[in-house]
Amino acid sequence: MASPNHQNSADLSVKQSLEAGLTALKERDYDRAIALLESVSQTAANQPPGIRAQMGLVAAYKATGNVKKAIALCTSLTKNPNTQVKTWADRTLTELTPPRPPKPAETPPKTGFVAFDSATESAKKTVKGDGLRPASLRQTADQKTGFSTLEPTATQGNAKSPHISPPPPPPKPAISTETTPDTETSDENSPGSPTDTYQLTWREAARVKSPRPLKPLKLLNFRIEAFASAIALFFLARFVLQFLLTNTNSLLVQLYIFTRLPIFQPIQLFYRDPTPFLQFVFGLLLASSPWLTDALLKLFCGIETLRGSVLSKHSKEASRVLRSFCTKQNIPVPVLKLLPIDVPVAFSYGCLPRFARIAVSQGLLDQLTDDEIATIFARELAHISHWDFAPMSLAMLVIQIPYLIYWQTAYWGERLCDLMTIDFLRSAVRFITAAISAISYGIYKLLRWPMFWLSRRRVYFSDRTSAEITGNPNGLTRALAKMAIGIAANIDREKQTSFFLESFDLLLPVGIGQAVTLGSAALHAPLEQILLWDVTNPDRNWLTVNSAHPLLGERLKLLALYAQFWQLETELDLANAGVQEQPKKAKLSLFKSILEFKDSKLFLQGAPFFGIPMSLAMVAVLWLIGGILSRTSIWLFDWLWGDRSIIWGCLPIGFCLGTLMRINYFFPDITPRETTSPSLPEILSNPETLPVDAQPVQLSGQLLGRSGIGNWLGQDLILQTATGLVRLHYVSRFGYLGSLWAKPTRPTDLIGKPVVATGWLRRGATVAIDLESLRSQGGQVSDSGHPIWSAILAFAAAVWGAYIIIQGPR
Repeated sequence: MASPNHQNSADLSVKQSLEAGLTALKERDYDRAIALLESVSQTAANQPPGIRAQMGLVAAYKATGNVKKAIALCTSLTKNPNTQVKTWADRTLTELTPPRPPKPAETPPKTGFVAFDSATESAKKTVKGDGLRPASLRQTADQKTGFSTLEPTATQGNAKSPHISPPPPPPKPAISTETTPDTETSDENSPGSPTDTYQLTWREAARVKSPRPLKPLKLLNFRIEAFASAIALFFLARFVLQFLLTNTNSLLVQLYIFTRLPIFQPIQLFYRDPTPFLQFVFGLLLASSPWLTDALLKLFCGIETLRGSVLSKHSKEASRVLRSFCTKQNIPVPVLKLLPIDVPVAFSYGCLPRFARIAVSQGLLDQLTDDEIATIFARELAHISHWDFAPMSLAMLVIQIPYLIYWQTAYWGERLCDLMTIDFLRSAVRFITAAISAISYGIYKLLRWPMFWLSRRRVYFSDRTSAEITGNPNGLTRALAKMAIGIAANIDREKQTSFFLESFDLLLPVGIGQAVTLGSAALHAPLEQILLWDVTNPDRNWLTVNSAHPLLGERLKLLALYAQFWQLETELDLANAGVQEQPKKAKLSLFKSILEFKDSKLFLQGAPFFGIPMSLAMVAVLWLIGGILSRTSIWLFDWLWGDRSIIWGCLPIGFCLGTLMRINYFFPDITPRETTSPSLPEILSNPETLPVDAQPVQLSGQLLGRSGIGNWLGQDLILQTATGLVRLHYVSRFGYLGSLWAKPTRPTDLIGKPVVATGWLRRGATVAIDLESLRSQGGQVSDSGHPIWSAILAFAAAVWGAYIIIQGPR
């Protein structure tokens, strides 16, 4: 009998040979692939590695013209007890076996089926390509991780490639699509719907050994933008801090006047200029960012050091990429860190390349293949070599301050309230902690804004550099898609968005807002279909202004273009999406261009914000009137001429007019006749919609999100439907302040329950529903007040503007 150590070494050797054989197959080194895979097939004939080796051999035999061997081996695989292997073998055997020519004189029998050829079948597809194929089987999730192993499944060849697609990667993430008891009877899960038939598979498209260099990046401009973003963050943080200090003292003064208690005397330190203090804090955070971030992640996530041997076990290519790239760039190899969490994430941080860290999660190592892991490490190395990791690390630590206050205040506020027995004290503590938590969350959201431009730009640069370093844009495509799927699966499994994911969103390769919807929908429809909006909508770039990450579809399209440039088969058919020939328009004058834009949906979408600069036209008219009247005997209006208060007063008035202009379009009446219940793939498949195209919808599912004070503003409300996850936007009729008041039913009271969400669907850079109401099966109703709050906000802006004008210049 073999010893356990000998058995383990043998298993390891088989696994290494299998991976080497499949790698050679992808690189089209067929002789080496056949030699390695035949060895594995003989050693582990009836075991999973042997089965995968035989599937790879079928592709290799076909590619080398040995069709007889491919047919013989494929025939034996049709007898495999594994249903998915058998399905793959049946379909591949059909491809290998030439069809019999039809008898010319014979009339087809009337069977109720219509014969069709491959061209007809291709024409009926709404999205080009067939790399992601439907299947009748759905796997269940692993109880420990929530991810199910991806057994070999069918992958039909692409027209660009004459060979059969290689077998799927070793067991990696496919996400469970089991529905909850509340959604099993949904129409979206009825027989014949996409959720019953679609199975996500990958083409495993090849890579290039020696990629031709792409056009050099303009890193000087990029680094100037990075520096400018950090400066903008500093000035915004200074404004916020000055505002808080000034208003805190103003509040204390009012309390002191009312109570005459010494404890309410204003704090003299708050009257000082906070600029030197803030400069010191920013410098300290930047210089100590590697160690501070280490401590933060150790405290809340239990981060560990990732040993090189552990990384090599999961991805030898990643280890090679780290060594070769750092040697070429003459920088030290970054310190590697491991997050013991099962959601696939990775990010880099630090102040200088010699102190840089690359952190990856255990979920990423477990769920991605060797070459996919290498592409993610290459992305993070790109951030370090481009020097954008330093300002982003600084920004991440700055925004962690209000976020930690929000998180910990909500957490300890709930625990403190649970210990109290006096209702009045419990209500007072809950209100105070909820107010502090809400203000801190608002500051966190605000401080992210200056870094959005840099955050989006750096993603494009790192994706491109990763493709160049590894020669594997298809591997990076799979890696990014799997990360989105894994993030959505983690939220689905944990029933909420983790604090870690939200607080570190700026540094992650895939944005949480996009991953929630796209990652969950990818299990129910082809990726090309659900990413169509990202690559074809003409106004999509305007709608990413409020996003930390560029559109995932746009990124994957660029990777497909890189693959085409290197003459590779693409993993997804996105390279030519959105480039259909458009009718040429005559060149318009500036005036006509403005008029055309005024009539567009994009103008209506941004009307409140476009109304602000347009209000300057009102200022010009008022100044002109004042200037003319000042030269006449009508002196009562000469004060209009040159009055700067008119400028500042008209800005909020312009916001008011823009808001009122679009409010009826933004919130149409919700009636049973107009309300629809589309599936998530249907929502994502419409490439022309904008958020202003408000579609009244009514969707059923389970409400996910955080409970308690941490979600009183509706920060984390997600509807788990039969076809994926959709974010919900909730606001009180009196805005965020109204969310702090006591009310019969809050959305958080319905967390974990089956609900019916009614509201207005918004399709922009992310997908969300502006809620009108949430109704549980037990009859509990939580009403939202988006239209009312918008109207109140508009009129409040108008009153504020009028007040500024009346007050006059100071």
